[in-house]
Amino acid sequence: MNVEHGIGSIQYRNVTDVKELVEAVDLQKRVWAQDSISSMQQMRAAILHGGAVNGAFCEGKLVGFCYGFIGYDGNRPYVGSHMMAIDPAYRDRGIGMRLKLEQRLWAMEAGYDKIVWTFDPFESRNAYLNLCKLGGTVSRYINDFYGPDAAGHPSDRFLVEWALSSERAVGAAGGRLAAIDDAADYPRLLAVEYTDGRVTALGHQSRKELIGRSDGLRLPIPRAAGQLKQAQPDAFKVWQQQLRDLATAAFAHGYRAVSCSKSEPEVQDYVLVRQS
Repeated sequence: MNVEHGIGSIQYRNVTDVKELVEAVDLQKRVWAQDSISSMQQMRAAILHGGAVNGAFCEGKLVGFCYGFIGYDGNRPYVGSHMMAIDPAYRDRGIGMRLKLEQRLWAMEAGYDKIVWTFDPFESRNAYLNLCKLGGTVSRYINDFYGPDAAGHPSDRFLVEWALSSERAVGAAGGRLAAIDDAADYPRLLAVEYTDGRVTALGHQSRKELIGRSDGLRLPIPRAAGQLKQAQPDAFKVWQQQLRDLATAAFAHGYRAVSCSKSEPEVQDYVLVRQS
């Protein structure tokens, strides 16, 4: 299927050829750290055993891809979406969103009803894509998933579950955001403050006691988390620990992150709703 962009037509199709899988490895090297790369051999083996690499091409050149393998939870198989990479020259053109939708179509045609993947909960743009634009949800927090990063911060992750035939996913595929209009009325679990143009979390003002008392909650993250991490690593560490503690407790009490709210320029809230 073709989509027109200002820099040319983008075609979307599955990738199976070894040469194109090598291109996918080269693309990862331009986007991700060396220790994060999925090899050609790994992707080739995953395809053989039911997985897929969904690619985006411009004039025959691979400019983006999404790779998933097959997992099993003891009940039924699902797709574990492990890697996505977009050529930096082609970012902010909706290719990532479209690749996820292509992955969804492939998975449904192959008989799968769920795709899962992990992401850094402090990546606000990924959060908005995963929850609002795709209709995924989060109810699991994984501590230090890949071990500490180069700066010694734990690599905590949210686990996204994308129920492919759910009302949320179907609506998102049709262009309707999975947002909650009255989220601003939900209490915030963590207070934030602004000092000299910077936002920080007030760890001593955690409102953990609200968990279980309200059907909806908000859990804030800084929209410029990378800058906070670089400029104020100690402040970032406090925020990360607070988010870990509060999210883990909320999920244990039956809450699920279902949306994001951008009520303030510097802060984005996860919207958590208690499941019936």
